[in-house]
Amino acid sequence: MTINRRTVLASLGGAMAWNAPWASAQSTVWPTKPVRFIVGAAAGGSASDALTRFFAHQIAEHSKQSVVVENRPGADGNLAAEAVARAAPDGSTFLVTGNNTHAANIHLYKSLPFDPEKDFAPVTTYARVPYVLLINGSRVAARNFKDFIAYARANPGKLTYASAAVASRVGAEQLKLMAKFDAVNVAYKSGAQAMTDLLGGHVDFYIADAANALQQVQAGRAIALAVTVAERLAAAPDIPTIAESGYPEFDFASWLAVWTTAGTPPDMVRAASVAINDAMGSTAGKQFLEKQGLLAYPGSPEALRELQRRETLRWGQAIKAANMGSN
Repeated sequence: MTINRRTVLASLGGAMAWNAPWASAQSTVWPTKPVRFIVGAAAGGSASDALTRFFAHQIAEHSKQSVVVENRPGADGNLAAEAVARAAPDGSTFLVTGNNTHAANIHLYKSLPFDPEKDFAPVTTYARVPYVLLINGSRVAARNFKDFIAYARANPGKLTYASAAVASRVGAEQLKLMAKFDAVNVAYKSGAQAMTDLLGGHVDFYIADAANALQQVQAGRAIALAVTVAERLAAAPDIPTIAESGYPEFDFASWLAVWTTAGTPPDMVRAASVAINDAMGSTAGKQFLEKQGLLAYPGSPEALRELQRRETLRWGQAIKAANMGSN
């Protein structure tokens, strides 16, 4: 999903009604140099990119300061994370990422060019990301989840699925384990590439983040069989959940959060946390989240640190269960 400046401006609606007390009260701690939000995903085609561009614009509007979104895709977010880990701890550089770099990758890679805890200061969570099971209708005859599982079981090892991030692959592997079928993973560097190959008929299915998936479904280019969270999405109430389709224990989502470089002054970290939460908690922010099929997940530096520790254990268990070894 491509989000450019014009798209963001058009989507803001009531954003100017947002009351941002941090813009004045926190002005003494907000950095005076341009602020960078580094995203570990390509521009377009991901929830993290779309949402970062949204709140970056709101922060820029209300701080009257330059805010830049910089995309550094690759290596499951590790390239972006390394850049922020090595940045000056002056409150001007932030990492927008999630469970990949700060919970899952330590279990997937033999070594990382950064320490997920020691090299970063947590800022805040801001969204939970549901996923949608998409199929290419010309390659898979099924038109509902039950028939898809029956088809997959009848054709062991013949189906291929796209993955563009740790979460999309883990989601697919958990579904394979629970529903007892086999399929071959085809890895991509970005969600946009994975979606292009699904639509082009090069892979059979793709568990894509809702922000990316719903645009294709609404345009009639892909078929949605189910969502991965326990409740239906407000943005797509007609798509059933995997839980209601015969697997009541299936409830899968990832999360998005912001970190900055370790050693950044705590008052700067707190100012950034307030700014992001205010942006996503505004009327425009709530509307934007809902349109993207995402779930609000406000937080704080302390809550994010605890989440990171819990999720590192949980994702390690999921990766081990899915037999996804270290690279």
